[in-house]
Amino acid sequence: MTVISRPERSAPERSLSAGELAVTRQLLIHGPATRGDLGERLNLSYASMSRVARALIGGGIASEDLEPATAIGRPRQILTAVPSARHVVGIKLTGDTAYGVVCDLFGEVLGSAKAALPAAVDGVVPVTGVVKVIDQLATKLARKVPSLDGIGISLGGVVADQSIVREGSFLGWTEVDLAGPVRERTRLPVIVTNDVAALAREQLWFGAGRTHSTFGVITVGAGLGIGVVREGVPVEQTIDNGHLLAHAPIDSNGPLCGLGHRGCVAAYLNREDIEAQASAVAGHPVTMADLIAARAAGDPAATARLDAAARALGHLIATFAGGLQTDCIVLAGEDAAALTDSAGLNEVIADRLRPGPRELQLCELTILTTPLTFTDWARGAAVTGTQYALGTT
Repeated sequence: MTVISRPERSAPERSLSAGELAVTRQLLIHGPATRGDLGERLNLSYASMSRVARALIGGGIASEDLEPATAIGRPRQILTAVPSARHVVGIKLTGDTAYGVVCDLFGEVLGSAKAALPAAVDGVVPVTGVVKVIDQLATKLARKVPSLDGIGISLGGVVADQSIVREGSFLGWTEVDLAGPVRERTRLPVIVTNDVAALAREQLWFGAGRTHSTFGVITVGAGLGIGVVREGVPVEQTIDNGHLLAHAPIDSNGPLCGLGHRGCVAAYLNREDIEAQASAVAGHPVTMADLIAARAAGDPAATARLDAAARALGHLIATFAGGLQTDCIVLAGEDAAALTDSAGLNEVIADRLRPGPRELQLCELTILTTPLTFTDWARGAAVTGTQYALGTT
């Protein structure tokens, strides 16, 4: 009999204090800094900053070195975050596949893997089988790093208490505790989150959050997703899973969405609805990829359909930004690039931002576009797991 040894998994590290977490986040987002600069930015006294620095250095989270000698004055000590201080596995679940990555403290992907999920039984993917697949992926990815400090899991749906999948339609789940069984099997800290919320957390540390404390995230692909970061705090669970924005009316004469709304945002942007509408007109199955290829070949019908979707997305971006009162929206997802290729989106944004004749306060809107692969989705889960392992919720 062959005995396969499992990679050793580290005992969970202690959570960082509020001050330690604040300094760590500053180092990750803005790079190396002196104790004095960090204390000034975070309103920490000299004594408090000294205690935090000693704790982070002692815990391996940060290192400290003298800056290069200068002609005037004594060299200052520079604190720098240590990438190898934490290693976390991120898992993105779809309806049939688990995509995994292992990342360091900086969110750098050090390894990736994927595995098929067990087949659904009566429309429900077996939870025990999913837990087993997650454990197998974590074991495989653990071989890429010295030890693991946690697991982050993301999926489309509604998640409560960072553990319970209240609504996971792609998997057929309702009120499923996923974190508990994974934690029991892997003996690691585990956090479960909505996939767009995980992406918002990743953007907070390594994307839009570097320059904006409040921003929105919109994903367009297999589904239409909404994420929010408000004053540096990610909103873990929206009140409606983005439903109110997704079904806001655009055109009372427009197509029907899957819920029967006439001309709502989802009717133009949900890939399933777009494909169903195009297929009905063509009399045979038409995919989003088919529409994109047809537009590139000059097909006017495909061009008109994708232009309509882009205009709907423009209205959604402007409405979301206005409601959230932010000048930054992150646009992501598998279909993002196809829609931003249309002039219709920019035309709508420009029209919505156009001031009235007596308005003096001009609005500018930054739209950051990041097309996503499943590896990127899994990275969002890993960054969420890293934040959880460090002590932030």
